[in-house]
Amino acid sequence: MQNRTNPGDRLSEEEIRRRRKRAKAERMRRKRRLRRLLILAMILILAAIIGIAVLIYRNTYTGVVNQGKRAEVNGNDTKAEALYLRAIDKNGEKAEAYFRLADLYHSQNQDEKADALFQKAVDEYPDSIGVYRAAVEYYEDAEQTEKISRILSICTNEQILTELKDYVAKIPEFSLDEDKVYDNVQELTLSSEEEGTIYYTLDGSEATVDSTKYTEPIQLNQEGETTVRAIFVNKKGIESVEVQKTYTIQFPVADAPAVSPTTGQYSEPVNVEVQVPDGYTAYYTLDGTEPTDQSIQYTGAFAIYEDTELNVVLIDGNGKKSEITTRKYRISS
Repeated sequence: MQNRTNPGDRLSEEEIRRRRKRAKAERMRRKRRLRRLLILAMILILAAIIGIAVLIYRNTYTGVVNQGKRAEVNGNDTKAEALYLRAIDKNGEKAEAYFRLADLYHSQNQDEKADALFQKAVDEYPDSIGVYRAAVEYYEDAEQTEKISRILSICTNEQILTELKDYVAKIPEFSLDEDKVYDNVQELTLSSEEEGTIYYTLDGSEATVDSTKYTEPIQLNQEGETTVRAIFVNKKGIESVEVQKTYTIQFPVADAPAVSPTTGQYSEPVNVEVQVPDGYTAYYTLDGTEPTDQSIQYTGAFAIYEDTELNVVLIDGNGKKSEITTRKYRISS
């Protein structure tokens, strides 16, 4: 017996191809769908990473400073100030936030707040080059260079002073000791190891770049106290802090002049002589009044012919007077 296959029980090759094609198409759709899901997932993950990165960056020192800059550009100074202060809280040793905040205060005519900001900064971070550099650059830009030396004068970190050496203006050196009392005219020399100019005053007023320029030793020739105030300006135009010293000169008082002959009664005219020490001039009166530098100047021995009260004084080149010597002569004929 011959076995026969029912044609209705078999799939035609065409049907098989169609089914295979549909199956393949379904697999491709599933792959595309899976690929789209993977791409979407990657996009979402990347977006999350970027978002986290942005959030992290915005919370960094640089990010906060940049937010402050944008707030300034948008005219929101209050927000900018808060952001700069926040950046300083994050890192108090970096320069930019200090500089930006001080510049913001300057634009608001609140220089005293900028000064307080830097004073607090150097107190809290005395060894931070960033703090000092921010102060120096700000004061230079604000044309307040006289404040640079005030800030640097309290710095004890030699490395910082070396790095900012162009801004360091040391105070002038004085050649005389102010603790001494001098008994004659003194010559005061002011000097500096650096290249620059020294300015000074002798009248007690503040020394500025408009004061007397030091070019030669100062003669201290007035008795009493003389206050010398001086500043040094380096080649970059940075002024030092002012230094002042007070010098005291007390010229010695000569003894009352020696006058001969002594008081007495004489039977004939007397020839009067006065001993005049070096550096002094003798003056006298013949009427009993007190002699001054406007009285008769003694130039040599002179004769007295009648009853006379003679008063003699010595006066030096500084106007210092000795005690007065009095002689009373009675001339009887």
